[in-house]
Amino acid sequence: MNLEQLGKRDRHLQALLQQAQQWHRLDQEVKNILPANLRAHFQTACVENGKLVLLAANNMASSRLKMILPSLLPQLKLLHADIADVQVRVLPKPPKPERKNTLQLSDVALQSFEDTAAKLQEQHPKLAERLEQLAKKHYRQR
Repeated sequence: MNLEQLGKRDRHLQALLQQAQQWHRLDQEVKNILPANLRAHFQTACVENGKLVLLAANNMASSRLKMILPSLLPQLKLLHADIADVQVRVLPKPPKPERKNTLQLSDVALQSFEDTAAKLQEQHPKLAERLEQLAKKHYRQR
């Protein structure tokens, strides 16, 4: 069951979905007005007390937006009746969580790496060295 079907059953949910679609449309329209290289670095938050609030991902994007927005304000005012001004706030994106390797190799697999490394030592010494390093790394993780 999708959200539209659920929205038909509940008028509050339907109103919320319509509002989300309106904000998404406004965000897309604002991004179409602004330069392409800035689009990934901000998002439209809301229209608050006549101000279109844009959330910049970093100080560089914020500075650039603040420089160009005055010249684009007439176009932005046409997008939404309540827009009289634009405010830029910096809201850094949270750092991506550090990836942790949870791979656990069996003793048989590690022994196989060591055996293969020994067989490859003369013909492919670099590959043999890498296999030995891989086996040692996984033995230490235990």
